[in-house]
Amino acid sequence: MTLLSVQSPVEWAELALLLQAYAAKDLDQPHLSSIWKDLEDLPARYGKPHGGALLLKNETGAIACGAFTHTRLEGTCEIKRIYVRPEHRHQGHAKNIIRELLLGATQAGYTHAALSTWRNNNSGLALYAALGFANAPSFKDHPNPDLLYLGLVLTRPSSR
Repeated sequence: MTLLSVQSPVEWAELALLLQAYAAKDLDQPHLSSIWKDLEDLPARYGKPHGGALLLKNETGAIACGAFTHTRLEGTCEIKRIYVRPEHRHQGHAKNIIRELLLGATQAGYTHAALSTWRNNNSGLALYAALGFANAPSFKDHPNPDLLYLGLVLTRPSSR
């Protein structure tokens, strides 16, 4: 398995394929999602300097992905598009991708990470809690009140 930062046109195309699979099968309420706008220009949405995207690949190709991008809140990035193909789930891939995204976000200068998920996403909520995410104020506008907002401090001031 190889976890790599998306940079080349081929890698952006692989990310697009994974996100299309995600939107088709796993995305709750896809009609309310910004994924369609994101897919129009993934590098603009998730590329440097304000974002980053990762692909997890095995010998057969890309099996998982995730990304981060800026938000309207100064110093806060949004962790987005965590997707693992169904046949590769429950192996810790999502957790590893999120950890690497958080590292990338810290290196990009963000001090906080945020994400949103549905109240009924029990497995996701357990994963996010295990990584230290906690309830947070909304960082974006969304019409559905069942969306939960979670946040995490990426860097802490020195106590000295």
